[in-house]
Amino acid sequence: MDELTEWNTTEHQHQKSQASLGLYAAVPPIFLLVGIPGNLVSMYIWFRRISSTPGSTSLFLFAMCITDTYVLTHGCLRIWLLGMSKELIDIRLHLGCRIPIFLFTFTTDLSSWIIILLCVERVISTWVPIRFKSICRLRNGLVGLVILILCLLGANIHFLWTIHKENNECLPVETFTNFTQFWQFIDASIYSFIPLASILVLNTCILLRISRITESFRTGHQVSESGPSNPGESLRGVRSRAREQRSTRLLRTVLCMVICHFAFTMPIVMYYLFEDHFCVQSDGKSIHLHCDIIETITVLLQMANHVTHFFIYSFTSTVFLSDLKKLLRHECCQKRLPKFCERITKNDAI
Repeated sequence: MDELTEWNTTEHQHQKSQASLGLYAAVPPIFLLVGIPGNLVSMYIWFRRISSTPGSTSLFLFAMCITDTYVLTHGCLRIWLLGMSKELIDIRLHLGCRIPIFLFTFTTDLSSWIIILLCVERVISTWVPIRFKSICRLRNGLVGLVILILCLLGANIHFLWTIHKENNECLPVETFTNFTQFWQFIDASIYSFIPLASILVLNTCILLRISRITESFRTGHQVSESGPSNPGESLRGVRSRAREQRSTRLLRTVLCMVICHFAFTMPIVMYYLFEDHFCVQSDGKSIHLHCDIIETITVLLQMANHVTHFFIYSFTSTVFLSDLKKLLRHECCQKRLPKFCERITKNDAI
């Protein structure tokens, strides 16, 4: 789902092209300046917590940071050069087309499917919290991640022989033209449709469990009010409330991810699926004027999706923010900014 747009030579078409290239030149540097440092910091902190945190969440988030960093570096650098060059120079052409397209498609798919692994782990922690540590061991999470990587590698390996460089473009090999057209629907399902459906189903399971826990707690609370108090029951109530609060925070986080995944991935998927029906002109080579900006926006939205991941999963996590504070205090403040470090310590004490 990553094709070069062919431009007409008319003056109006050239103006629209310049508007599109202007967005390519202006927006990607913002994504790079925000996304790369954020993902690198997240990568470092989650890597440190892999062995010390129960479950595989830190491992999955660490892997997601790696994939998002590559996607942003590859995707934003490519479209930024397209915009700055004013000649639609694609760095993939200089790298032979096949490997860059294969790696980019694989990493974007992997980033989406890691979200599913995170949701599966959260479902287990919500429905069977007692068995969570035994089921979601780090080893099991690593095995699941490796299996996922191998499956996605197998699904995308065909790019190494179905795509080639021709006439200064990355195009399907002629013998695989029909396969490439058919593969667009499979690619859309792998990248967007299946992850979105899975996330919705898994979060529905979490929501059902939270509602049951809430109802059970309310019933137990009413019974405890009519009978003598029991310290054990009180302790269980506190734990139940704490678990409910954690699950609710998690649900908000993942629902936010669902909305972002839908809003940022669905436009580019739908555009490339129906581009031939609505955008290609009668000559079969050039596209309509209105599709120029539409394609540009969908590509930028795809990049924005990989910028939002570390915001949603890292900077909304109390564990991550606590580790980030410690990192700033010990690695930066004490060495270079002692007064700022003292101020942070006082704020924490308050």
